[in-house]
This record gives sequence, structure tokens and C-alpha cells, in this order.
Amino acid sequence: MQTQSIRPQTLLLTTIMVEIHLHDNGSYIPFLSIPPSDVRRLSLRPLKWIRFVMFSICGARGHLSAIPDGPPVDYASTETNAEYYYKSDGNFFLYG
Repeated sequence: MQTQSIRPQTLLLTTIMVEIHLHDNGSYIPFLSIPPSDVRRLSLRPLKWIRFVMFSICGARGHLSAIPDGPPVDYASTETNAEYYYKSDGNFFLYG
């Protein structure tokens, strides 16, 4: 009787995140990753909430766009994409 060795399979779980890029010195840098489930759990208006979070961190008002230097998103929308770009309206301050 032959026995086969059973190899454990590696299971790769990829977590899709909402990625926010921050405009700094003329380019966008990856800045914040938030699980979509947390965004939906914490707000009825996810894009408005993400903009508030970025304002809270940076200390400067700004807007989110779906593409770099694009028009502001519709903050009343309940749909979220995988990536957003935050551009402040003035100087921002990062504490740390």
C-alpha cells in the first residue's frame, strides 16, 4: 500500500484596501490604507468620511479625487474605489 504525503497548501489572502495618496511637493505619495469594511462600518458617506480623516491627520482642508489632480469626487456617493488622491488647499502639518 502506498501512502502519499499531503503538503499543506499555501493560501494567499489578499486584502483589498482603500488607498489614499497625499499630494506633497508636486507628486502623490502613498499615505493611508483603510479596509473597505471599516469605511462602510464607520460612515454612511464614505468619501466625506475619508476627506475628514485626511483633514484630521494633515490639518488642512482639501479634496479627494479618483485620479491624480482630477476633479473632486461626489461626496454624497456611497460607492468607493480602491484609490483616491488627497490634495490640500493649503499647507498641511503632519505631527509625529
